[in-house]
Amino acid sequence: MTVTDDAKQTTRIDTVELFLAHALTLENEAADGYQEIGDSMAVHNNPEVAELFYKFCKYGRMHASEVQSLATGLTLPHIAPWDFAWEDGESPETPGADSVHYMMTPSQALLLALRAEQQAHDFYATVAKTTKVPRIKELASEFASEEAEHVRLLEEWIVRYPTAEKNWDFDPDPPSMPE
Repeated sequence: MTVTDDAKQTTRIDTVELFLAHALTLENEAADGYQEIGDSMAVHNNPEVAELFYKFCKYGRMHASEVQSLATGLTLPHIAPWDFAWEDGESPETPGADSVHYMMTPSQALLLALRAEQQAHDFYATVAKTTKVPRIKELASEFASEEAEHVRLLEEWIVRYPTAEKNWDFDPDPPSMPE
């Protein structure tokens, strides 16, 4: 008998406290990642994209605050980075910094955020689908719905921005590091 990733994840998140600890980390890491990318875009004089990432950061901070409120009166466990139930070892909603370019377009930024929000939705939906704990199912379903709304909003925003033109990343005077 083969154990699926869904089953492995569920057996690892078996208390409300553990679920909320995962959710809090997921939201904080997403906000931190968006902040870092926004700062990078600002430094490289890409203010429109910086502003988008700062907006995503703000949403992540608000969600982390909501999770913290849900955890009032509970003792959330400390989870070592290698003990999280993330599928590939990295928080699902963390935007992939390897996909960031200092000249990225708003469209590319939105696609990066869309991927992160979809991964967060999938994480919560999987927990909701596989848990046997009613309160975890309720919370995970609620969080999955919120992430689905973020996905829907991002899909609406994406159609407002043109896709990147060919050679979008050409810079006749790219930044360089002195040797």
